[in-house]
Amino acid sequence: MASPEPPIDDLRREIDAIDDAMHDLVMRRADLAASIRARSADGASAIHPACEASVLRRLLHRHRGPFPGHALVRIWCELISGAARSGQSFSVAVHAPEKSVGYWDVARDHFGSATHMTLNRSARRVVREVAERRAAIGVLALPSDGEPEPWWPLLMGAEAETPRVVARLPFVDNAAGRFEDLGALAIARVAYEPTGEDATLFALELDQDLSRTRLRESLAKAGFEAKDLAAWSAPKDESARLALIEVSGHVGTDDRRFAELEAVIGKALPRVVRLGSFAIPIRMIEAQDR
Repeated sequence: MASPEPPIDDLRREIDAIDDAMHDLVMRRADLAASIRARSADGASAIHPACEASVLRRLLHRHRGPFPGHALVRIWCELISGAARSGQSFSVAVHAPEKSVGYWDVARDHFGSATHMTLNRSARRVVREVAERRAAIGVLALPSDGEPEPWWPLLMGAEAETPRVVARLPFVDNAAGRFEDLGALAIARVAYEPTGEDATLFALELDQDLSRTRLRESLAKAGFEAKDLAAWSAPKDESARLALIEVSGHVGTDDRRFAELEAVIGKALPRVVRLGSFAIPIRMIEAQDR
């Protein structure tokens, strides 16, 4: 004879006990994060995009059951953000030229509901806010062709205060949780630690006569798994052109393939500037479908 199911009140009391245990663990996690931050060489920094990406990947890989994977990500983004930024002055500057609500939501989902955020119509202002440390993170719309004043050439400076790309958002895509199909890049003044599944952005200075098709072919021949994202010519110097490319992996400017690229193109590249790296986002339907 099957054992009778426990009364519903007993089940609710068990959930209450689980809630208390979870709350205890949340508080313990925050204490541990504070201890790690205090003992780290970069203890003043509350920005660890590669570590955060690795945590989310690991949890989604082990997740099972009916609880939605996207909801799990939201919970952990709040946990990570709340613990990492607790007691620190931390602000995110969001560039929203047109679709303010959409970009604001992309940033809020990733950096947490308790994080101070500012809305900016100017991408140049966002870059300046991060460069001058008035904001820890800047969130800017994904670059595209045809922009009259793209923001990514602003990251080509060699100065120590020049921000670099450290994340692509949303990290976990959730079509059900948004009403606009928007993507963004996050910039900061921190070193990026590779996760093993990364991409790197470069700006290349090219002669005007090098076509997009030839650039793609040359990148492939040089051994790059790359795609070109945007091109731009400065109004005051139309003889030179800048190209933004995304390369698979965590790649430096000293990579031997750039010498190969010069050989394939047949001329020296005046400038190759690394704009930053980011963990490749997870495209998922739901964790239970894995």
